[in-house]
Amino acid sequence: MHFKKPDSVFFYKLTACFLICSILLSACSWFNIPRKYPKDKPFVFKNSIDVKGGNFNKEERAMLLQRLNAQLDDSSRINTKDSWIIFHFIEKPPAYDSASAGQSARNMVASMRHLGYYNSKAEYKADTIETNGQKRVHVSYRVETGKPTLIDTMSYIMRRPDLQQLAIENINESYIRKGNPVTKAAVLGEINRIVNLYRNNGYYKFSSEELIMRGDTTVAALTTITEDIFEQLQLLEQAKIARDSPTIKLALVLNTPSDSSKLKKYYINDIYVFPDYRSGDQVSDPNLLTSYARKRDCDTCRINFYVKYHRKLFRTGFLRRNLYMRKGDLYSQENYYKTLNSFSRAGVWQSTNIQVLERKDSLAYKDSIRKVDLLVQLIPGKRFGYEAGIEASYSAQSNSNNVTAANAGNLLGLSGNITFTDRNLRKEGITMSHTLRAGIELNFKPDSNNRKNIINSNEVSYSNTIVFPRFIFPLKNLTNDSRLSNTKSFINSKVGFINRINLFNLQSFNFAIGYDYNQRVKRSNDPRNSKRWVCKPLNMEFARLYNETDSFRKTLEENPFLRYSFNTSLVAGSSISYQSLHVNSRHPNRSHSFKVNLEESGMLWGRFGFFEKYMRQFGKLDLEYVYSSTRPKSAFVFRIFGGAGIAAKSDTTLPFFKQYFGGGSGSMRGWPVRGIGRGAQPLTPYGQNKFNDRTGDIQLESNIEYRYTIAQIIPNSVILRGALFIDMGNVWNARNSKPGGGTDSAQFQFRNIYKQLGIAAGTGFRLDFHSVVLRLDLGFRFKRPELSDVNDGWKIPS
Repeated sequence: MHFKKPDSVFFYKLTACFLICSILLSACSWFNIPRKYPKDKPFVFKNSIDVKGGNFNKEERAMLLQRLNAQLDDSSRINTKDSWIIFHFIEKPPAYDSASAGQSARNMVASMRHLGYYNSKAEYKADTIETNGQKRVHVSYRVETGKPTLIDTMSYIMRRPDLQQLAIENINESYIRKGNPVTKAAVLGEINRIVNLYRNNGYYKFSSEELIMRGDTTVAALTTITEDIFEQLQLLEQAKIARDSPTIKLALVLNTPSDSSKLKKYYINDIYVFPDYRSGDQVSDPNLLTSYARKRDCDTCRINFYVKYHRKLFRTGFLRRNLYMRKGDLYSQENYYKTLNSFSRAGVWQSTNIQVLERKDSLAYKDSIRKVDLLVQLIPGKRFGYEAGIEASYSAQSNSNNVTAANAGNLLGLSGNITFTDRNLRKEGITMSHTLRAGIELNFKPDSNNRKNIINSNEVSYSNTIVFPRFIFPLKNLTNDSRLSNTKSFINSKVGFINRINLFNLQSFNFAIGYDYNQRVKRSNDPRNSKRWVCKPLNMEFARLYNETDSFRKTLEENPFLRYSFNTSLVAGSSISYQSLHVNSRHPNRSHSFKVNLEESGMLWGRFGFFEKYMRQFGKLDLEYVYSSTRPKSAFVFRIFGGAGIAAKSDTTLPFFKQYFGGGSGSMRGWPVRGIGRGAQPLTPYGQNKFNDRTGDIQLESNIEYRYTIAQIIPNSVILRGALFIDMGNVWNARNSKPGGGTDSAQFQFRNIYKQLGIAAGTGFRLDFHSVVLRLDLGFRFKRPELSDVNDGWKIPS
């Protein structure tokens, strides 16, 4: 059924359909069944909380309600278990107790104070309803927030010049800001910040017990005495404003400890590294072998650290690169954790620990330099690892999910892989992985010529990956740059063979050298915030196409544009990618992710004249943005992607293995893989022997998805989740593919973007086993690019 324009009635019906499905799937909330409830006694059947006042948006109010729900007294909580998807069982609901309800209200008031609402009030009301001999009590809590108490000023009183100077120099990083509500999280965060500041500057023993946050809410207008009537009126007005908008003056004060060593700086003395630590190992153990880490090729230089070991499993240089503390350095808590994390990320130790011991000889004199020894205790993990996996996929009859429509049918794909990993190559924590993969695609339906080819295609490949836990030449000197973390280098190589029955054979070889590192995120309070760079100065991909069948050659002859894509090609170039993740500090459940990837081939390495016959020259740019907002039982995700590749020199398009494609579970879910596009190109009729892979040089795509929890089928083990989604996008050619020119529906043109966009909507289910997720998505095409000339492609699925 076609219609001229997607009017509002259509969208209302579509929206209503999804809402009804969602409501029916969540209908379990209607079936709340109490079990093992107190007989002949009122019991708590439902708790509800209503918040009045406060400047909260919708999401902040939802988080506040979740916080207040957590304040319910134990004797007022109800435990609900899901069963058979549509039932909620209230297990052993507690007998109603007014004292418990009152305690819950007081807990809510205390919780509001932690958020800066010191004038909040809470009250409750209990309604009893008798149903089938049950005395069900609905307890309604009403919370009035009042006005928040805002911060007026913030000061530091440290009573020691060195401590005071450090606090003032770093005041710009304070969590306490004028005009913000005075919250418990902000106060504790500021105390922890100052503690970390001092511990990073040598004050090893300093702790939060040495700090007190003091507040003054005195209204100056009420403590000022004057005989001037006009000044009295002015002071009364100021007092009224202060009552309506309460403020507080904060001061972080040093609570002078009885132990004066807590205010002393400590320096690092000796460092002992136990790379194969066993329980009970000591520095003085005579059974341990000892090596000395000095500056390379300098036997008279100072010893940086000692290595105590049972067997020589790791090289000293590898240990040195992960150690961010040196003898004679001022103790730094930041470097302590940086060292600990570096050893943990190396992947060769199953447990890491650093023990700090205060030198007793540094305590002999009260004013002597305080020193500590560090014992780095590392328990090795398994060096070798093995992994194996089997995958299967099935595709029913389709004219847009196979290489040619003639080969379309009921396809069964089987693949398997086995991986062997060495995590400590050359005793330097270098990881080497070998992966062997093989696959086969079976066709159980005859083609249009009534020929039954059971094997549709087969492939086999071997890949090798080497990851160095540092930068290698020529960036070796940047490994320990303080601005970078988690520095790595990698070398990837892969050889593969693909046999497409009745089409062609393909041999491939890939080789890449690159660097991977995280950039330090300044002033980040959330460890999830990250900035990652991946640079490949050399990336080579060679694909040799041979043994083409006559039918495949004929397909290429009928479409000369495809000849530029499907031929023997060499890609030799460089690439760089950047990825950032930012978590909203005010709303930790919201995150923004941005990715950009820039790739070129032939621009640099092509200048050397190697393999000029097969060298392909092009540039590619990919951009992706993802926004996500999560709640306890739901999540909203928005994604937008754009990519474009422009061929240079005499090339018309990108090589086929570098082109974009849409469709499948991770893309346009209303279309199979490589099943949408190019532009408004018509679908190939089923049974015709024509090439049907749909790839292009340009791709635009956006996905909107709402995810929600339906039920816990097995508590804490199996969860059924649902999703509603809308996908839109397409792929295009960058240049005209018509041999004689003219209008090309597959070429990207701005004026045709709306008409040629594909739009699909649908619903999905995820069966979450925690370690494994089974996923099913049902996507329906509502706007089809190949029908763009009729009603802009809008068509109700039939």
